Amino acid sequence: MAVFADTYLLQTKQPDYDAKSMLWPVHMWQVYTNSPKGRELNIFEKTILQLFNVSEKRNLKNGDIANWLGLETDMVSYIITAQLIPNGWLTEKGQVTESGTKILDNEVNDSLTTAYVFQCAITQQWFPRVCFNLEEIYSNNNSGRPKFKFKRASNYVSAPFVIASRRLESTPPTEEDLKSISTDFQDAIYIAKNTRDNDEWQPSQSKIDRLTLAPQGATPAYLTVWGDTQMSFEWTLYDPFGVSTKAKWMKELFQQGCKSNKALGQFALAALDVGNEKMDYEEACLNFAEKANFTVLVKYPNAKKIPGLTDALFEMFEVYERISHEISPHNSSKAKLIVSCGQVLEVVCTQVLTDYVLENPYELPKPHTKNGTEIIKHLIAEATGMSVDMLNQSTKVQPSKIFSAAKGKNSSLRAQLVAIFISMGNHRQHPLKFLLDDQTYFKRFYALTFLRDGCAHKNPPKVSIRTVDSAVDLIDTFLTKLFNGIENNGRK
Repeated sequence: MAVFADTYLLQTKQPDYDAKSMLWPVHMWQVYTNSPKGRELNIFEKTILQLFNVSEKRNLKNGDIANWLGLETDMVSYIITAQLIPNGWLTEKGQVTESGTKILDNEVNDSLTTAYVFQCAITQQWFPRVCFNLEEIYSNNNSGRPKFKFKRASNYVSAPFVIASRRLESTPPTEEDLKSISTDFQDAIYIAKNTRDNDEWQPSQSKIDRLTLAPQGATPAYLTVWGDTQMSFEWTLYDPFGVSTKAKWMKELFQQGCKSNKALGQFALAALDVGNEKMDYEEACLNFAEKANFTVLVKYPNAKKIPGLTDALFEMFEVYERISHEISPHNSSKAKLIVSCGQVLEVVCTQVLTDYVLENPYELPKPHTKNGTEIIKHLIAEATGMSVDMLNQSTKVQPSKIFSAAKGKNSSLRAQLVAIFISMGNHRQHPLKFLLDDQTYFKRFYALTFLRDGCAHKNPPKVSIRTVDSAVDLIDTFLTKLFNGIENNGRK
């Protein structure tokens, strides 16, 4: 069979010590985008600004605007006071400024930018990513299986698993495809910015206008994809473009690829060490999932009450067991354990914020609010009576992220915790009030959240076995008291 492509791309480095590399066949299409240099209006901002523009000197009430648009009055007030006025598009008297008129007329300086979108050559699906810089790598082996030195400081040569594909005709993306890719990409950037507190990662470009297909045809290429089987009952797939860490969309694409490509399916099963040769990848994952569910529920029977918790706990169990059986476990394994502990906390906090809602999130600091930290300190103190030391620990977070956490959107763990503490003023019987009872435990708890940030990204700090044991013990205490609190207070 002819080689699918001789272009190899490495858009993100090996995410951890255990990750295996695969060369995924893709069709690469060049696109153009107008990249706005200025601030863009979202649909609500634009509509509200247009209403003020056509009203001329007539006074508009926020309540009337809310009724017309089907929004809450507080949301309209937030858009006006936190976005339109601070950006200089609207005066405090409700007059549209010159810059506001220009942005409504689309008189924003644009610059034409070249980018690339990718289509899976196995399933014909489009990747939800836009790439602005191609990072090409070159094989050390001129004939046969491609081999690469992924790390400059090391002489180790890696031979990724090559997913074979016939060079089939590729269908160019439709306007709807390009719109969907652009939307998904910008959503992923937004989530990354809100959930990655302490990170060297920054997107080369995040705000893009509509994508336009360039006249060139598709270019076949191999994209380096990373995955491992160390933390779960199935393959963990990482974002090949590094926007997120684990990638659900890549995991789903991998599952479909295993169905469509026999060699990939066999490779996936071999790594899971499945004894039954008749079982396919999907069946093996379902079989392992049942065993994983049983393992978790033996220790924490109530874990099934919180969506996603059994999976998160099983990952933690798997890594901890592996570390316990190794004489000298690699630091990346210990860092993974800390990240797994953080994932358990995030899953719990997400559900707690759903069950115990913060009733007035519009009190929270806006992106342009001054003294945001002081505001959240006051709100937490009022709701919990927390000590000064605990307040200082809990408010080491970007104040503007707390609103997203309170509304149930993607946010960081510490932003979720701030929203939870403030919500305690609305719920006298709250299952996480135990966090306030012991300052020593509270300090250890927050130390784990900061360590989790360091371990989740590049160059994790050294993690000792003692720290690993302490983290697992802390999670055990947290879950035991959480479930006791839910049973005693009654779940909402």
